Amino acid sequence: MDLDNPDHKELYRERTQGNKEFFERAKQVTPLGVESNVRHFDPYPIYVNRAEGSYVYDVDGNEYLDFLMALGPKILGHNHPAVTEAVKEQAERADLTATPQVISIELMEKIVEWVPSIEKVRLTNSGSEATMHALRVARSYTGNDKIAKPEGGYGGAHDYLLQSVLADEDALGDEKRPNTVSYGSGIPDQISDLTVAFPFNDKEATEEILREHADDLAAVIIEPVMFSAGCLKPQDGYHEFLRDLTDELDIVLIWDEVMTGFRLAPGGAQERFGIEPDMTTFAKAVGGGYQMAGFGGTAEIMNEIIPPEESNAQKSWQTTAFHGGTYNGHPVSAAASLKTLEVLEEEDVYADIDRKGELLFDGLQDVIDDIGIPAHVEYIGSAGQVLMMDDDLDGFRDLFGANGDQFNDWFVEAAARGVLFGIPPQGERFFTAYSHTEDEIERALEVAEDAFKAVDHEYDE
Repeated sequence: MDLDNPDHKELYRERTQGNKEFFERAKQVTPLGVESNVRHFDPYPIYVNRAEGSYVYDVDGNEYLDFLMALGPKILGHNHPAVTEAVKEQAERADLTATPQVISIELMEKIVEWVPSIEKVRLTNSGSEATMHALRVARSYTGNDKIAKPEGGYGGAHDYLLQSVLADEDALGDEKRPNTVSYGSGIPDQISDLTVAFPFNDKEATEEILREHADDLAAVIIEPVMFSAGCLKPQDGYHEFLRDLTDELDIVLIWDEVMTGFRLAPGGAQERFGIEPDMTTFAKAVGGGYQMAGFGGTAEIMNEIIPPEESNAQKSWQTTAFHGGTYNGHPVSAAASLKTLEVLEEEDVYADIDRKGELLFDGLQDVIDDIGIPAHVEYIGSAGQVLMMDDDLDGFRDLFGANGDQFNDWFVEAAARGVLFGIPPQGERFFTAYSHTEDEIERALEVAEDAFKAVDHEYDE
């Protein structure tokens, strides 16, 4: 290896020749050789064919200690025996029927019990579906078309929320009055005109923007912790301020708890922060690894889905916010979800994963401080991220000062040594799960230290 120009992918390539061959095969049938764009990274992704507990195993037979945990759903770890057994039992009892099934209603009863702000709920198959339907219901309820979201927030892979997710500073414009910029091609300009961007954690700018558009706004949709921006947490009572402001302006406040729901607490981030939104979306952890998501809120808002009894059947389509889907409330996924929630409730999982989160993320910060590499860790509970930057993360645009190349190299160095710290983009995050042990976390910190040393000083100016 050239010490002046180290190849941080050399060890990875040595250990993953089977993955490289499979990558060439996969590219023949799917763009980038993956099922979702975020799963691809340079030089090629890891192809997994087995997972158990805290580990995944690739086509080369390599073992990886996993902190990606499927981007969040695997709160109990891979293939938790109680969840797997519940899935088997339900698959033998009844699979998809497209009629209401008892197991799905029981799951919704549990969700309403756990999340006080949700009086009524509907199930979907993904977080993107959940936010899409929640916005439609909010529009129906208010009669307004525009929605507002913080720049840097994700919110799902549909046109209305693929706005101001990521762009350069020139495109985003004034940080106090950010432009709405579509993320990726194929999104009509007219959709961008219906989405208003505002800066997370900036009360003054947020209030000015929302008041300006209040008469046209159906909803503000926001992640309570912006895990799409490297674990950006609320500051200085931002959520209390936003709750009061949306109440005053009669704007529906939607908390996008796809990432935080059923992970930060039984009632999600709203339990942790003591805020009750009007509507909530959720996914990931609630499914325990199976396709489960949903949206809910006050009965008054959710009843927008119900056609008026007195309405002429031929006219009801004009007066109702439609929600449907063949796979909604899939009984096998519902069984997995219900069992996951039961385990979370019975075994005090939250205290365990938060304690392990503290061990991992504080431990990573200690390693960073000992080495002296310009980086710091942001986390809350069992979820967090390493950021290759000196400055604190107060707002989305602070991420522009982070060294993405250095982080990518650190990730690959760690993966080559058998630990997955999430995925390469710094705007993502990784997790502790119930299956992780203290010994595994100690091993992860040792690997992280070696990987940090491998990329230290290389990027000094």
